Amino acid sequence: MSSSFCKFGSMNRRAYFITLLLLLVSLFCFSQNAYLFVKKGFKKKKTYIEGDPIAIRLRDGSYIAGTVTLLRNDTIFINDFPVRCPDVREVVLSKKPKLPFPDAKTLLVIGGGSALVTAGLTISKQATFKEALIAGLTIGYAPLLIKYLGVKFYRLITRKEFRMGKKFHLQVLDFHLTPTRIKPF
Repeated sequence: MSSSFCKFGSMNRRAYFITLLLLLVSLFCFSQNAYLFVKKGFKKKKTYIEGDPIAIRLRDGSYIAGTVTLLRNDTIFINDFPVRCPDVREVVLSKKPKLPFPDAKTLLVIGGGSALVTAGLTISKQATFKEALIAGLTIGYAPLLIKYLGVKFYRLITRKEFRMGKKFHLQVLDFHLTPTRIKPF
């Protein structure tokens, strides 16, 4: 009798453990969001989910910017305003803020450092005054110019929008369940 009691007790413990495990797992379950893909052929170039900021230009020339509130079938709801995917002419990408050019105080500090480098090279007779001046200015101001001109060049070559049509298209991947209607008797 004691051996059957132990088997029965372990079965209850196992059942309790499995029930407790399923209850705990259900606390961490979330529904999956719908996705909006900007595609070039089969490759995804940009992905938006509900809650992401988006800016689009429509075929009639109007511009809509806001938050994606819902993605359903082939419709994008931006701040609860429905927009059909075929009506979208281009998806405008967000612009990164421009880096400001250094202020006068920073430029003066760099100039002072360049003067110290020039004086040090000239006094130690490692270079003539003209060579030391060029070296000091290069050490001080070259990183600023490289960074500033690099950002300018990068802004010229980066994409500013995805134009729908020949290359790009939109695809909505909808995971929302359709509401079922209660049928009367």
